[in-house]
Amino acid sequence: MGNAGLAWYQWKKHGSCSGLAPADYFALSREAYSRLSRPEVFRNLSKPVKLPAKVVEEAFLKANPGLEPDMLTITCRAGRIQEARLCLSRDLTPVPCGVDVVRDCALQDALFDPIR
Repeated sequence: MGNAGLAWYQWKKHGSCSGLAPADYFALSREAYSRLSRPEVFRNLSKPVKLPAKVVEEAFLKANPGLEPDMLTITCRAGRIQEARLCLSRDLTPVPCGVDVVRDCALQDALFDPIR
């Protein structure tokens, strides 16, 4: 989650209504994260780069062959790639994203930070 503040935010936004205890919610979050392959090319970056957001989406789809384009959306904020958002069922199976989730970034020169 990056830091305690972000973890708390995610718990309040998503976890508190999940019906799970906090420890179970975060364990499930870790499990979901571990199932997604982060593209090798992005894990090897040592500094931010500018690239089209579509390249990020295509790299995640290539690194995760079971994903379809409608199961993933790349979001941007203030000219930067903010997140790769994967839509999952309760059992962590990838599913098509709903219209309330899709916020595809169309930037051609988005700043992309190295993946930790």
